[in-house]
Amino acid sequence: MFSVLRSARRLLPLLMLLVAGLGTLQTASAAQVTDVLGRKVEVDHAPQRIVLGEGRLFFALALLDRDNPFQRVVGWQNDMRLLDPHTYDVYAKLYPQVAKLPLIGQASEQSVSAEQILALKPDLAIFSIAGEGPTQHSPVADLLEQAGIPVLFIDFRVHPIKNTRVSLEALGTLLGREQQAQEYLDLYDSHLKHVTDQVAGLKDSERPKVFLELLAGVWQAPGHTTGKSGLGSAVEAVGGHNIAADVVPGALGDVSVEYVLKADPDVYIATGNRAPGVLLGAGVSADTARQSLARIIARPEFAPLRPIRDGQAHGLWHDFYNSPFNILAIEAMARWIHPERFKDLDPQATMADINHLLKVGLDGHYWTDAK
Repeated sequence: MFSVLRSARRLLPLLMLLVAGLGTLQTASAAQVTDVLGRKVEVDHAPQRIVLGEGRLFFALALLDRDNPFQRVVGWQNDMRLLDPHTYDVYAKLYPQVAKLPLIGQASEQSVSAEQILALKPDLAIFSIAGEGPTQHSPVADLLEQAGIPVLFIDFRVHPIKNTRVSLEALGTLLGREQQAQEYLDLYDSHLKHVTDQVAGLKDSERPKVFLELLAGVWQAPGHTTGKSGLGSAVEAVGGHNIAADVVPGALGDVSVEYVLKADPDVYIATGNRAPGVLLGAGVSADTARQSLARIIARPEFAPLRPIRDGQAHGLWHDFYNSPFNILAIEAMARWIHPERFKDLDPQATMADINHLLKVGLDGHYWTDAK
């Protein structure tokens, strides 16, 4: 009896260490982050079943789950297939499971089904604060949280420069991909600083006027643009003056042809990702990109613009507005807006650096010039 007690006493410290170890194992993958809305989001394990509130948010996963950005995705919206079909086709060929992913909605917030999301039993939902999917004001997020499903809000489109870091840091922590997130953010920060340092302290008179037309040729009327946020804020960050920011307070809006002609911008930039607009993105050739831009600037509405007449017209992949790869748009616009300051800046080389971090790199033409 006494020998049994002595044995038990000797084992007690070992048992305590074992229990403590089990507790550590149970909590090792637990994580809490603060998302772009300032909300605390907690998971008790690295999520393995993710729902994307917009299909195009998968670009963030491509930086983190590099072997297969779809390996944890169990459902997403249909927006990329509908709104950027070339990019969708490229990734669907590389990852056949993409075509079989269950859809939670089409290309609008109203089309998203909370019931469909719940049926997929996700352990994390990733939403954007604005766009085609559930946003910060959507009841879908509330329903999921009531069901015990964590919802992380990220943002690459409303405040792209500030929130790219916040979004990737939070997502990297929740997915156990902190190192991968930091590798990209180190690259992002160094390239961003190089640009912003060059234009720091510019006077208003030294900022060329820029007209950025979104989805030119696709949108129902010419003049769809961005204001003080979105890509408009990137124009300001690289030392330009976005002429629409004077009249469009938010990320998106429309200006009249007359307003643009009177403003007399120095630089014209059209974004696009599909016909009949500027065709740019994955799998797009240089000739296709250039020819599509030529068709857009030949439209009678803006053909009289000085930058179009003088060859200062450019095309930019539209989906940069909602992508962590927006540093490429920033560098491309910096060269167009301040060619003398950024003559040595090479966004193509930056894309090559990014591709070193990706198993499937960006392959295609994402910007083009009228010249």
